Amino acid sequence: MKRKTTLFITAVALTIILLAASWVRSRKNPEPVKRTQVALGTFVDIEVRDRPGLDANRAITVAFQEVQRIHREFSPFNEFGPLWRINRGTKETVPISRELYDLLLVCDTIHENTAGAFDPAMEALFRTWRIRENKPAIPSAEEVAAAVALSGWRNISLNDKPEISRPPGVEISFGAIAKGYAVDRMIEKLKEQGIENALVNAGGEIRALGKDWVVGIRHPSIPEELVRTINLSGMAVATSGDYEQYTENEGTRYHHILDPATGYPAEGCSSVTVIAGSCIEADAYATGIFVLGPERGIELANKIAGIEAMAINKSGTVFYSKGFENFLWSPP
Repeated sequence: MKRKTTLFITAVALTIILLAASWVRSRKNPEPVKRTQVALGTFVDIEVRDRPGLDANRAITVAFQEVQRIHREFSPFNEFGPLWRINRGTKETVPISRELYDLLLVCDTIHENTAGAFDPAMEALFRTWRIRENKPAIPSAEEVAAAVALSGWRNISLNDKPEISRPPGVEISFGAIAKGYAVDRMIEKLKEQGIENALVNAGGEIRALGKDWVVGIRHPSIPEELVRTINLSGMAVATSGDYEQYTENEGTRYHHILDPATGYPAEGCSSVTVIAGSCIEADAYATGIFVLGPERGIELANKIAGIEAMAINKSGTVFYSKGFENFLWSPP
């Protein structure tokens, strides 16, 4: 059995690699300021351009404070956080914060748009597969079926008091959106500090502020190679792949992206990259499209305003949505 990484760890191989882009900088501008912290189980990088070091560092500090707040607030392991109270509580209906309510509304929309392929109520399945543990397991068919019965957004209802209702045992998981949401919030904090040119990278979930940020998308089967390079001016990008978190047994790879309908790892895609206006959308739609498979996933991307997608199937064939190639970059 071969084990790669789990979701909540201190180091991950980044899916999307920030490329050096000195060609876009003027020598008259201050040197970029870049800092890194660990949060949400990964490395979080912030780079600020075109601002003096003191101003840049002050803004970066504020942004890092925000990601640490989100880490505390939405970690399923924080006994004082709202997810813990919802997931471990015995009451069917519990009050929630307006922030959590708004986040769940975004989940609801994307769940509907992806025909259920993106599902944030799968904690029972993740626990069954031990995705967040250091000893991932391949569960029995009976264990998977039991976990499917306790999973699914169909079990969740919201009201605007705001409150959430669900049967006891059905648990929320933000693994597919937490980093995307955190990146969006960090960008907002940088804007509030007057920053106009920056990039935030949380373990491969990336959003750019300003123009001419160039990133490379890792090849799903050749780690040292890039499959494509894109210009991310003012946009966000996220990739879901089967090559970072997985277990192999008797020649079969069991990865961490589960199909809500079956309870087993989704088949068809090796990686999916989504470009969107917000990182939470890029993050969630990348998961949903991966589950749908390359053909259905790209068909969905062509219908959703404001997102573009690239899917790579198991044999290495690349599929693009109609506008994805507009973001492809080549050296001047």
